[in-house]
Amino acid sequence: MIQVGQVLDKYELLERVGQGGMAIVYRGLDRSLKRVVAIKVLHKHLADYQEARDRFEREAQAVAKLRHENILEIFDYAARPDSEAYIVTEFIDGQTLKQVITDRPIAFPEIGAMLILQVGRALAHAHAGGILHRDVKPENIMIRTDGVVKLMDFGISHMVDLERLTVTGQLLGSPAYMAPEHVEGRPLDFRTDVFALGIVLYQLCVGRLPFEGKNPHEVLKRIADCKFIDPRTANPRIGNRLGRIILRAMAAAPADRYPAIGEMVLALEAYLEESGLPTDKIPAELARYFSAPASYEQALEDRLIDHLTRRGQKLLAADDRPGALDVFDRVLTIDSDNEHVIAILDGINRRIRMRAVGLGVLAALVISGGAYMIHRKAEPPGTDVPPPPDRSTQVSYGANTLIGHDDPPPAIDAAVVAIEPDATTGAIGPGSNGLAGRPPLLTDAGVVAVNEPKELSVRVSPERGSEVNFGDGIWVPVTPEDGRVARGIDHDVTVRVRNECCKTAEQTAKYGQAELAFQLDYKNGGIIAQCDLPDVSVRIEDKPAAVGEKATVFFENTFAVKKVAIEWTTRTKTWNDKVTVQAGQTIEVKCVPPP
Repeated sequence: MIQVGQVLDKYELLERVGQGGMAIVYRGLDRSLKRVVAIKVLHKHLADYQEARDRFEREAQAVAKLRHENILEIFDYAARPDSEAYIVTEFIDGQTLKQVITDRPIAFPEIGAMLILQVGRALAHAHAGGILHRDVKPENIMIRTDGVVKLMDFGISHMVDLERLTVTGQLLGSPAYMAPEHVEGRPLDFRTDVFALGIVLYQLCVGRLPFEGKNPHEVLKRIADCKFIDPRTANPRIGNRLGRIILRAMAAAPADRYPAIGEMVLALEAYLEESGLPTDKIPAELARYFSAPASYEQALEDRLIDHLTRRGQKLLAADDRPGALDVFDRVLTIDSDNEHVIAILDGINRRIRMRAVGLGVLAALVISGGAYMIHRKAEPPGTDVPPPPDRSTQVSYGANTLIGHDDPPPAIDAAVVAIEPDATTGAIGPGSNGLAGRPPLLTDAGVVAVNEPKELSVRVSPERGSEVNFGDGIWVPVTPEDGRVARGIDHDVTVRVRNECCKTAEQTAKYGQAELAFQLDYKNGGIIAQCDLPDVSVRIEDKPAAVGEKATVFFENTFAVKKVAIEWTTRTKTWNDKVTVQAGQTIEVKCVPPP
């Protein structure tokens, strides 16, 4: 039995610092080099298994060749038949990620992304050396006091999983972090580590694991089904960009995940850079966070709001309205009452309404112009027909009076010319197959030929949960990867978009139009205040509400979540709560009086 004070070769065991299912970890002293080391001694039932010792040796030798800032360095190894089997590594002055999140949940997804970025860099280096970890989990991630993250236990986890070794009849490892192919016994590759890293990222950002159950069997079944709550729904602060990274890493089929961990690293780097967190200063950021979490979080909140607001304004100036709205939504999940962003969004709404009025007038002009040209074709030769209206007046009217001075004038000339009949056949074209929703026109030359299909890309915000219909009765979900749906169309179609959180919207897409964008209006939410205390009254958003009845929470058309203040009052005390409500959802809130 190994004990503190014992000497293994030249290593003195100073104190026991940890234990897992595979080994006991000691802080030790290398007597030759006079340095503190970590000594991991394999449990006896594993050390006596010769095949395990041989494979452990091969894996330890392979991992010892890895040199990376974020990988725990191996100094020595021993597994002789007549001695204990152990490995010697650098000693980390810090905590495991498991200890960190148990003591204090991470409040900002950006902090979780910074941690996982370093782990991803370590895995990318290991994968380049042909080494698969297979046991990525918070217990195997150490955080040094200077903010540097260290990934541990390559050799042991690889050896155990390859041989399917068991302890008391169960597979060693962590069921909650396994990939579906691991659970089902299918071949594993580097994308298995991608899935595990996605689970850890989900856990850090959401505050809980995606797959939970009453026992390991139930957890494994849920992993095999790969059904879990969308991280953006579980924590709206995550936002679309980081949410897509998590969802792609945790795709059920390996082919749908990042093909290499390096691509996930690049995606995380881009996300953090866009959040105003330079990726070359991540360890310094984490060191400040772990030294004073509360003050760091407060400062980070202010930094994120400022940076994201500026970024949203730049995207808006570049005419990327969906991208800007996505960024502004992130701001409002942090500060739902941000007056600056709300004012910007109100301005966007006003321009959208004015543009809708302008497009309505434009549509009337187009239709009347088309009807005029069709009527002209029907007149006998030589009939005196008045000239078409002066289109320059239409352009001037639509450009500044209806749409606004900062928007380009609508292409009225192009729209009207597109529906003029062909001089020879009388067919409407070439850019149309008749007015919106109409069948092909009959002419002297016969039925107009069907146009060659051209791709129409429909972009939707919010994308999560949205579906698109191209007038054919089939609803197509918006893909989370790029927030859009593409379809080939050969005539004008009515495109509809629906989402549980929002009001259904529709637009007409012209044949040949490349893109159509939707910004859905959010539905109102609701709160039902429940309280068993006698003579209690409640105010929601500073308005009287009835206990047990639904109070409407009104949403603007620009953000999906809202923090709502609730005030409870009894005969003896008054206290306040604040809850988060999502558009289109009604939640129940129970009163919990302070002690």
